[in-house]
Amino acid sequence: MNLAITESELTELTKELSQFTALIDQYNLGVADKESILQKVAYFEAIEWQKENMFNQMLGYFALASAYGNLKSKSLDHTKAYYDNEYVYKEISYYHNVQYVVSRVQKEQWGALYLSAFSLACRSYLSLANAYDHLGRFCEAQQYYRLASEDKRNIEEVEFNQGYSYANMHAFWTEEEPWIVRKAQLFLHKYAQRYDVLVPGVRKEVCGWSSPPFDVPQANFSTLENGNYELWVNENYLRVNRYCDVEPFSELSLKDNVSLEEIRDSSEKKELCKSAFEEIKATFIDTRVMTFEVLDGDVSFQRLKMCYKSFYSILDKIALFLKAYLDIPVEVFRVDFATIWYEKKERLRTEFMNNQHNLSLLALYNVKLDVYGAKSFEYVIDEQTKDFQRIRNFMEHKIVEIKPGQMRYDDYKLTISKEELILNTIRLAQLVRCAIIYLCNFVLHAEYDKGL
Repeated sequence: MNLAITESELTELTKELSQFTALIDQYNLGVADKESILQKVAYFEAIEWQKENMFNQMLGYFALASAYGNLKSKSLDHTKAYYDNEYVYKEISYYHNVQYVVSRVQKEQWGALYLSAFSLACRSYLSLANAYDHLGRFCEAQQYYRLASEDKRNIEEVEFNQGYSYANMHAFWTEEEPWIVRKAQLFLHKYAQRYDVLVPGVRKEVCGWSSPPFDVPQANFSTLENGNYELWVNENYLRVNRYCDVEPFSELSLKDNVSLEEIRDSSEKKELCKSAFEEIKATFIDTRVMTFEVLDGDVSFQRLKMCYKSFYSILDKIALFLKAYLDIPVEVFRVDFATIWYEKKERLRTEFMNNQHNLSLLALYNVKLDVYGAKSFEYVIDEQTKDFQRIRNFMEHKIVEIKPGQMRYDDYKLTISKEELILNTIRLAQLVRCAIIYLCNFVLHAEYDKGL
């Protein structure tokens, strides 16, 4: 408890962060100017946050994320996709860092920080959900809206934003679409006056679409073959199923039903892309099964390491698919998910820039940033990304030792707890699963555009 008190004590920096937060609110209201915000942002970004106590880290990351979120909303066109704007990505990275600190608070059971951590976590989940929805990361947006609603003070904002999100994303679904429309309509009716003021015409249009008069039936996992495994898959959002993020325990979320759109091209290219996607999906499902088997029994850390590395390899297979589908001029042996996006000097390839209207490709690029970060526009690599890279590097080239306690490392060996390795493996699996869905969404839109 002494450490918990130390980690939560107020300092002079806490007061400065409070003043910074007030300035952000003033900027949002149009009272403070942009230059004042940028000066304060530069000041707080220069601080080595890892050396500050947990309370100040949470406040600092949250304030910086809020500042960039406000800069983004006031400076950028919300109807456009941005691949290389620092406002967009720094907002996301700093909110990720809030979550990273919160997870440490929970893991170390620092009770003195629980209340602050819970409140900031839920607010950051709401902001992340909105940011992800704009970037085409619809799957994760729905997960974060659900987490944000755990703080009842957020319910109205969550539901209002979800209604608009459901209306935007319904086009990606086939058999699930009527239920997505139904959920959109429920919230559009509930907040009708607010929608009509902020987005005139949307409610009338969406409420004119057909939808069922009942909710999706819920699944009974106890009656399913391998029910414990199926429940674990859905609880952790690991189903290759778009509806799983909306209602993870419904009957519509039980199958890995995301498939590749029919590709309009030569028979050779169609067959290549089909084979590549089948490999991607099969490898993910097989690795998912192995991960459950490892976690459900006596944890074999060598097998868990194999799962971790296998999930990474799927991302490289996705890069190979992109190379084939978009005819990217790079040698096959040089293709990987970290570098496929760039030409020389971290400049985004023309093949991707030509698809800026396709939000699902932007979502896929965003997953790349979560796993690998970026060197361009002073991108802030968040702490979760650093952990992903560090763990993989030590697994591939050095020594990994499983021991209780915080992650630590030197030039030769990384020491990590069982719990932390499991947490990172599942988080990586979730990102890979989303990448597979965003890949299919990208092809769906690209093939639709070919027919126009």
